[in-house]
Amino acid sequence: MIGAACNSSPSVNYTLGDNVRSERFDRTEVWDTFTYGDDVHFRIENGAYRATAAHAGGWIWALDIDGLPHTDVVIEAETNQLSDLANNGFGIMCRADLNNNGDGYYFLISGDRYYAIARGNGDNVVSLIEGTAPSNAIRREPAPNTIRAVCIGDYLALYVNDEFMAETRDTLYSWGLVGLAVTAFEAGDVDIKFDNLNVWEAKKQE
Repeated sequence: MIGAACNSSPSVNYTLGDNVRSERFDRTEVWDTFTYGDDVHFRIENGAYRATAAHAGGWIWALDIDGLPHTDVVIEAETNQLSDLANNGFGIMCRADLNNNGDGYYFLISGDRYYAIARGNGDNVVSLIEGTAPSNAIRREPAPNTIRAVCIGDYLALYVNDEFMAETRDTLYSWGLVGLAVTAFEAGDVDIKFDNLNVWEAKKQE
């Protein structure tokens, strides 16, 4: 189970600049795709990115191999859980390491309506903020959820379906790629569809 602390409103406002990435997943060569045995399959399928894993274990991710590294951005993507297992996690990576080693910031929700902002260091993904309460802003499957990640300087914030969820600050990673990530926290299938991903340059509002 993942969680995060939620404030009533963000402490930082931001403005969007140019849209530097708009991905509809209608080209197969633009994102990292791979298969591990019969259990893990990350692929572009029917105009969306679909990530499936059929076991409990660590985080599995894929990076925007056609995109440029970013620093201060807002990333948004639509997600839809296709599997029944609620004890899972899925979301967006910001400033993911170009070496594809798991480093970066993770902005996450789960099928049981928890959420988190986490920091990845290799295979170790640790929440930067913790909480215990699920959010009614997160829709249960099969309804879609839109995740928005704000990465501006040391400021990190998570929005779901246009509602502010949580924020924190961290200085470890300053630039990197966009990524998508999933996990299952117990035995069972996780099957997530990502679509309509956008990346904007962003800055704090004075």
